[in-house]
Amino acid sequence: MVNIKIILLLPLLLLIILMLPKFRRHAMSRLIMIMISLLGIVFVLFPSLSNKLAQYVGVGRGADLIIYLFMVFSFLYNIYLYAKLRMIQQDQTEIIKNIAIQNAKDNRKENERPKE
Repeated sequence: MVNIKIILLLPLLLLIILMLPKFRRHAMSRLIMIMISLLGIVFVLFPSLSNKLAQYVGVGRGADLIIYLFMVFSFLYNIYLYAKLRMIQQDQTEIIKNIAIQNAKDNRKENERPKE
C-alpha cells in the first residue's frame, strides 16, 4: 500500500524542482512558491500541526483551515491575474493603435508621391 504522504509530497517537491528555474527573474513569485510548497510539506509531514493551528484560529479541523486558506488565496490570485490581463490588453490596444497610425501615415505618403 502506498503511503499518502509520498503521494502528497512528490508533487510538492516536483513543483519546487521543475518550476523554480522558470521564475528566475521573478523573485517574489519564487519566494511565494517556495513558502507555499514548504508549508504544504510541513503540513503533510506533521498533520497535527495543521489541526493545532486550526484550533488556535477558531476553525474545527486542519483540513478545513487549509481549504479556507486555499479559497482566499485563490480569490486573491484571480484578482491579481485579472489585473495583469487588463494591463496586457491595454498595452496590446496601444500597440495596435500605434501600428495602425503608422500604417496610415505610410499609406498617405505613398499616395502623395508623384506617379511616374
